[in-house]
Amino acid sequence: MTRALRLSLLVVLPAALVLAADSKPPAMDEQLAVHVKDAKWAPPKAPEIPPGVMGSPIASDPNGPNIGYAKFAPGYTFPMHWHSATEYTVLISGKGQFTVNGKTYDLEPGSYIVIPAKAHHLAKCAPGAECILLTRRAGPADYNWVK
Repeated sequence: MTRALRLSLLVVLPAALVLAADSKPPAMDEQLAVHVKDAKWAPPKAPEIPPGVMGSPIASDPNGPNIGYAKFAPGYTFPMHWHSATEYTVLISGKGQFTVNGKTYDLEPGSYIVIPAKAHHLAKCAPGAECILLTRRAGPADYNWVK
């Protein structure tokens, strides 16, 4: 390794680590490869989301599309709601049910579901194992609760 390269790494690497510790997810169109085993789980920032779910953002654009992992506790139900944009979800692990506009779908690992914009939907994780989902939204992650 050349001296110049070593000096560059000494300057750039610590700065990158500081930025990574508190950085925003990359933009949706950046080249990226991720694995769920490396997810950094945290409770959602929206206080109205009931406890029992954790999230790990992957990429997002301010006020636009986003993609990330969600983890539901066994037996957890994410209440009925809708979003302004279409949602695309893959169930990675666990077993669950999604109810979309009154129709219920049983999901197992590898299942894919599209939830149209403004469709009333809820998600349930079956008891026995947590559920991990990969979700992409075509617009902002707004939550409009259905009572």
